[in-house]
Amino acid sequence: MDINRGNMDAFFEELKVSFTEGFNSGNESSILNDVAMVMPSTGDAVNHAWLNQIPQMREWVGDRVVNNIQSNNMIIVNKLFEGTVEMKRTSLEDDQHGVYSPLVRLMGENAAVFPDSELANELVSDPTWLGDDATFFGTDRQYGDNTIANQVTTAFTSTTFETAMTTMASYKGQKDEPLNVQPFGLLHGPSLRDTVWDVLQNDMRATATTDGVSVQNRNKGRVTPYQSSRLVGTYASDWFLLGTMGGIKGIIWQDRDHAELQRQRWTADSEYAFVTDKFQVGTRSRGAAFLSLPHLIYGGLVSQA
Repeated sequence: MDINRGNMDAFFEELKVSFTEGFNSGNESSILNDVAMVMPSTGDAVNHAWLNQIPQMREWVGDRVVNNIQSNNMIIVNKLFEGTVEMKRTSLEDDQHGVYSPLVRLMGENAAVFPDSELANELVSDPTWLGDDATFFGTDRQYGDNTIANQVTTAFTSTTFETAMTTMASYKGQKDEPLNVQPFGLLHGPSLRDTVWDVLQNDMRATATTDGVSVQNRNKGRVTPYQSSRLVGTYASDWFLLGTMGGIKGIIWQDRDHAELQRQRWTADSEYAFVTDKFQVGTRSRGAAFLSLPHLIYGGLVSQA
């Protein structure tokens, strides 16, 4: 292929098609929209001060009472992400440019599922919650006179699952009114797949008191399991019960700029091509993952045991 503007522009259009195909394929396997609340962003950062308030009804006696958790600002700054590959000029000249289409398609897939990785990283890092400057997961967070305990370090079993469900559904707010959290999903890694299947999807379960006897699985279908390929290694045994309240979820993806495919000035006389005899193509996106409200995620942080 001759390295001229027309040919290089046409080649880039082919790569954009491959990138889009990969991105669409990655979207199908991404769990972002299932486990997280996606919120658009139009600037460098967003102040989520609204998360400091949990509206609860009460009898109106005297003046209105504003339901604040804390007055801290919850400012989430968008991060910049990229992925880049190089292509040898000699490969393009020798009509071997077809080998790069699969790479760019893979770049598209990776760009689509990348937020999943950021969400998982946010969970296992147990970050400081900006609402009160304490770690997000804990056992002694106070909502008025009520304690929010959203962390254990025990393995996932039917017993720990049932305890998590009961705990999450029993949370109360500052006014001693139920928060009405609705558990909807369980996030886990590949190593817990069989255990999660037995607890949440099997029709029957073995009893602990009678050998060889099974009974109907009372937990089947109570929540939907979601497997994350990011919960491996040190975090292979970690699990997270996810809840929602009024459409708000515990994990939020702040979406600033969707992933797109970019290139340098693809001409033979460009400075980079002159120095390296190569061309570059890359992805770029902006956004941030963060955790919203502690009572919407119950963490089985087995890695911290």
